[in-house]
Amino acid sequence: MDNLLQLLRFLFLNWRFIPIFVGMKRLLLIIIALCAIGYGGAQTIALGERTPRIKSAKWLNGNIPAENDFTYIEFIISASQPCRATVERVHTHLADKKSVNIVLISHESATEISEWVTKYISPSSGIIVDDTTIRKEFGVKYAPFAVIIDRKRRALWFGNPQILSKEQIEQLITTK
Repeated sequence: MDNLLQLLRFLFLNWRFIPIFVGMKRLLLIIIALCAIGYGGAQTIALGERTPRIKSAKWLNGNIPAENDFTYIEFIISASQPCRATVERVHTHLADKKSVNIVLISHESATEISEWVTKYISPSSGIIVDDTTIRKEFGVKYAPFAVIIDRKRRALWFGNPQILSKEQIEQLITTK
C-alpha cells in the first residue's frame, strides 16, 4: 500500500510533466483523487466479519483473561478524558457479566498507564500494552475506539464507545 501511495503522490505532484493529452491529465487527476479518498477511509473490520486475532500481545501484569462468549475491546490513551470516562462507565456496566471479557489496549508504555488501569485487571479483564501493531490491524484511527466481538471473533459492534449505552451492550451480549 505504501508503494501505491508513493506512486499516487508522485503522479499528483508531477502531473504537468506527464506527456499525455490535456483531457487525459484531468482524468488522471480525478482517478488519483478518488483513490486517495477511498484509501483514507478504509476500515479493516466490518460487522459480522472476523476481527484480527490478538497474537503475541504484551499483557500488563501477565493477566490474560480466559476465553469467553463475548469480549469488549477498547483502544485507549491515558491522557484522554473521554477514554477514562468510557472505560469507567463500561467497566461498571460489564463488571458483573460473567460472559464478557474486557480488554483495554494502549500504545503507551506499561509505566505510563499502569497507575490508571491496574484497578481494571481481573480474571475476566486485562490490559495490553501494544506498539500500535494491534491498532493498525483493527484499523483504529482514534481513541476511544471499541469493538464487541463474540467467541468466534465476529464483530458485533464497533465505533466510539461514548455513544454505546448500557441497553445496547445488554442487547448485544444477550443476542447470539
